[in-house]
Amino acid sequence: MSQVLNTTLVPSGPAGFLAQAGSALHAEGFSGGLAPRHWVIQEDNVRRAHLLLIESRRGSAVLRGTVVKFEAPALLWLPCEVEGDLQVEAGGRGYLIAVSEDLLTRTVAGSPEALHLRRTTDRLVMLSGAQIDGALDAVTNSCAMLVRELHAPQRGGMTMISSHVLQLCLHLWRSAASEESGSEDALRGDGPRLVGNFLQMVELHYRDGWPIARYAAVLGVTCDRLHAHCKREKSRSPRAIIHERLIHEARTRLHQLDLPVEQIGYGLGFRDPGYFSRFFQKHQGIPPGAYRRRARAEQAKRGPFYAAWP
Repeated sequence: MSQVLNTTLVPSGPAGFLAQAGSALHAEGFSGGLAPRHWVIQEDNVRRAHLLLIESRRGSAVLRGTVVKFEAPALLWLPCEVEGDLQVEAGGRGYLIAVSEDLLTRTVAGSPEALHLRRTTDRLVMLSGAQIDGALDAVTNSCAMLVRELHAPQRGGMTMISSHVLQLCLHLWRSAASEESGSEDALRGDGPRLVGNFLQMVELHYRDGWPIARYAAVLGVTCDRLHAHCKREKSRSPRAIIHERLIHEARTRLHQLDLPVEQIGYGLGFRDPGYFSRFFQKHQGIPPGAYRRRARAEQAKRGPFYAAWP
């Protein structure tokens, strides 16, 4: 089953309640089935965060070309800016929840733990196995209650929805903190896991021109702390890691695509063709056009790469 998830999905029920809740929340449960479940996450005029909980079987997510696989029990949280494809294999059981940024912000803002919750909900989180076991029953219950409130609304429905959205955020925060080893320093992202999370964020946003400060804010650490751990784990600064990823993608596209150099630069987030050319030459020692001509000439000498044939 394939489904495009966007703001047009509104559960059935009393029109007055759903006019309010349907624009802020989508909640569905799935169980069994002979075909895989497939959702295409696409945003239109409403930004949404998404939570996928699977209680059985396996799932996968394709996020900007990167495939992430997980096995039940597992919880995947996608912050508002992330689109992609989600899939759960046939027979899988679980829930998919989508929360508008407005509802999420209003719900979290009133909590004493608002700062910690925002740091968690603003980043990509994937928990599985023992990382989610302790919270699985509570998370499942909140997801089931959200589905019930949308499909069989009662008095105080929006308050009940906000309550369970807050509980989901709290359990996500607690489980993510446990994943980081439980200490407050670890919660702020110390160690190899911070660098791993940073590399995931780079994979999602290297074309978006994010400054280092934004990566650090999403990860819940200072720029200095992020820099120190990247240097320790990867022997490179965060900026160098981002630039390295951009250059790798630029080389690949110059070699494989017949697009003009300027268009390749645009596709990588460079709005000034001259800046893209200078950036590429600084890291490769040769302008992008010359690099393409040299790479293709070398490929022509080697002949066709048969291993790449279907």
